[in-house]
Amino acid sequence: MRVLFWLLIALAVAVTLILFPNVADQTIRFEAFGWIFESRQGAFIVALILLFFTYAVIKAVVRALLAGPGSAWRSMRVGSLKRREKRLREGLAMWVDARGDNGARLLRRAGGVLPDWAMAMLKTLSIEAKDQQPETNGDDALVTALAARIATDPAARHKPDLASRKAHLEAWLHVHPGAPLALSRMADLAEEEGQWARVVELLEAQWNQGQRSSHTLKPRLAQGYMQLAAAEPEYAMAHCRKAYRLMPESAEVVLGYGRELVTTGEKKTAIRIWNSWLETHDDHLIAAQLLPLLKEDALRAYRKLESARNGSTAARRWLRAELAHAAQLDGLAMEQMQVLAESEHVPAAWQSLGNWYAAAGDSGQAMNCYRKALECGDAGNEATAPAK
Repeated sequence: MRVLFWLLIALAVAVTLILFPNVADQTIRFEAFGWIFESRQGAFIVALILLFFTYAVIKAVVRALLAGPGSAWRSMRVGSLKRREKRLREGLAMWVDARGDNGARLLRRAGGVLPDWAMAMLKTLSIEAKDQQPETNGDDALVTALAARIATDPAARHKPDLASRKAHLEAWLHVHPGAPLALSRMADLAEEEGQWARVVELLEAQWNQGQRSSHTLKPRLAQGYMQLAAAEPEYAMAHCRKAYRLMPESAEVVLGYGRELVTTGEKKTAIRIWNSWLETHDDHLIAAQLLPLLKEDALRAYRKLESARNGSTAARRWLRAELAHAAQLDGLAMEQMQVLAESEHVPAAWQSLGNWYAAAGDSGQAMNCYRKALECGDAGNEATAPAK
């Protein structure tokens, strides 16, 4: 550090003399004890710096000769080993915690060193998840974190019980506070226990860290808010609103948020949100939730849907036909629903036709429509079932 300081001073002086040549050419004169010394200012400063540098070199050489050649070698080797050991420790800590690049850069620069604590980590790697023990007194922080990572691995063949995994994660977060992977697995554990407030707290902590992508966290956090809304009815609206802000493209969130809006008397907002959703999503569940709200003024709602440009989804056309029937436009309603049922084989359309025939007293036609609704539903399930 001291050598670097003097090198910087010398560099600064050299740059100054280059930038101001007139100053370097000025004459400097000393008179003492009858002696007269006269020189150019720039040359004098450079000579003074060289003198100090020569003195430092001679001093270092003399010190090395008196100490012997082995001392210099040990000093260089110990310093190098300490630096590599530090890099190895930092790199392994990043790998265990799943931070950044998982310590790849630091581990590449830590070759040739294997301290005692690294041997303890290697022993820990050879122990199965179910046999890992939580932190004990005197354990190295890295060993504790590694044991917790192994014990809480979701892909482990034989997982420890829930209490043991929780103890491991608490020990991990104690030695490495805020470790992203530990927070993620603690959130999984809280979800397994049904502690949704804890799940949300842990996921928000990961969100604030910025260590994990929003694409990964948003769905889980939105689900946590929705579960928390069910567990805390007094704060349900606040939780549903947060979930909707995070995942406005989730059908589950849109449905839950709309229901909560209806419960709290904000029907117009619920109608607007569900109508916008049906413009681009063929969601019969949300259409069925929207139908009772629009039936309050069925004719006006039907005309609005009829004139809307974005009304091509099957669910929205089913809703329009139901509103026509509610507005007593029976012929128009039957025609639209029949086309939807026969041309596109929509189970909800056959179900509605069956209900209409049953209300009119035509039980034979009603049974036939119900049967076709079941057949369309079974065909749809087979079409969407995963291949074995």
